[in-house]
Formats: sequence, structure tokens, C-alpha cells
Amino acid sequence: MTCLIWRQHRGQALWTLIAVTALCVLMAGFGLSAEHWLAGYHSWLGQLAAAGCPPPDAHSGTFHVPSAATCSALKGRYPGSLQAAFAAHYSFAILFSQDGLPAAFALIGAMIGAPLVAREIEQRTQLTAWTQSVSRWRWYLTKIGALATALAVAGLIVGAANAWLQHQLTTGDTTSSRWSWFVSIDLALAGEAALAFALAVALGALLRRVLPAVGAALTAFVLLVLGARWAVQVLTPASTTIGPRVAAPPGSWILRSAAGLPTPYHPASQYWLLQLTLLTILLALTAAALASGWRATRTRAV
Repeated sequence: MTCLIWRQHRGQALWTLIAVTALCVLMAGFGLSAEHWLAGYHSWLGQLAAAGCPPPDAHSGTFHVPSAATCSALKGRYPGSLQAAFAAHYSFAILFSQDGLPAAFALIGAMIGAPLVAREIEQRTQLTAWTQSVSRWRWYLTKIGALATALAVAGLIVGAANAWLQHQLTTGDTTSSRWSWFVSIDLALAGEAALAFALAVALGALLRRVLPAVGAALTAFVLLVLGARWAVQVLTPASTTIGPRVAAPPGSWILRSAAGLPTPYHPASQYWLLQLTLLTILLALTAAALASGWRATRTRAV
């Protein structure tokens, strides 16, 4: 079975490795660029102060400006405050980091999982694959175990790299926190990669067509990930501020904010517990999808 899995899926393994490497290189480029940009911005603030120019976020005060032309030239380098200038320069990197990586793993998982059963049925090769000495159960379990584990490990690697990139991006975008990246960093991407694969396997076995299975798996993936995030955010125990005028601790995940009412929130110390909760939900959905895929595979006539 090991040789069979390698021969059948080595092409998918190669382009998945290339895609994961490219994503990590892109994240490293964004992170190093952000570090360089921030160093340049702080150096620019020092030049403004040395020239007697007001900082970009100054709204009042008295400043002794020796040369208005020098200040005008300096101000043109970074328009606006730190947050505005950084967000304008790295808006694509933030979008890629928050939404692009889950979408990439959804597509990778769907493209690998959908052909697992559906392609066998489309090409009628199940007449050979499921009538050999290897049982259908062993064929299914070995394949999904190897591929799902490999995708989960790839998701874990990219999730760790994205957590590093998130730190660089939130350093510049001072109003953001890692909660905005909750489903795209650390453990979340491992569960999402496995879930996308499992949904594609199950829907491929049910629909018996590769392309419809890919589309249905991507749709189901979006709905289930949003539902899992909502369940972790809303249904898990949360803390509440002791009064309407008391702010939540720094770094908290604010659930909702209403004037005149206490604010429910998840403190920063619950981050890893909530990540584990999200991973557990995603893996439970993965197991349910793979069980459905096995049921459909087992009932298909050879």
C-alpha cells in the first residue's frame, strides 16, 4: 500500500510541497519587508524630531521649525500616522495572511481529496483497486490516514510561519491583535487542511465526480469554518467587565460592545485553550466527514 500511495500521489505531494514552500517564502518576504519598513519609519520619526518638525499624529502644540521645506520633504515620505501608512502599504499582506492562507489550504485539501474515490469511479479503476487482496477498508483507511496527516503537518508548519508574520503585521497595524488571525495561524490551519481534505473525500464518494466534489467541498468548508469560529467565540465561557465603563484587559477578544452595558470578552490568556477547542471541533468534523466518505465508498457496487 505504501508503494501504491507513493506512485498515485507523488505528483500531488510534489505540487503541494512547492505550494507550501512558496507560501512560506512569501510570508518570510512580507515579514522581513515589514520589519525593514518599521525600522525606516522610526528612523524617519527621529529625523522629524531632529528637524523640529511636528510628528504625523500631532494635532496641537508649538513646534520650532527651522526649515519648512525640510519638513515638507520629510512628511512626503510617510503620509499619515503609523497605522494609516502601514495599512496602506501592507493591505495585501494582511489580507493574504488572514484570509488567503485558509483559502489556499481549502483548495489544496479539496484538490487532493476529491479524486481519492471519485476518480476511481469515474475511470472505473475501482474494478481493479477494490477487488485485490487489499481490502476496501484497508485501501481507504491507509490512503486517508497518510494524506490527511501530511496535509495537517503542512498546515501546522504554515500556521506557525503565519503566526510569526502576524506578529510583524500587528506591530505596524497598532489597532489589530492576533484574534483577527484566529483561524489562520498556529493550530487552526492544521485542522482546516484536514477538514477540506475530508469534505472533498466524502463528497467525491457521494457525487462520484471530481469537479462537482471540489466545488461542494469548498462551499461546505467555508460554512463549517465560519460556524466553528462562531462556536468557539460565542459558546465557550467568557469573562465580563464589571461595569459598562470598565475596559476589557489589553489583548482581549471582545465579543460585543454596547453602550451602557458590560462587555463580554475572552482574555488573552485563553488564546491557546480556544485554539485547542477550535482544533478539536475541526478534527471532529473531519472524522465525521471521513466516516461519511467510507459509508459511501463501502456501498458503491464494484
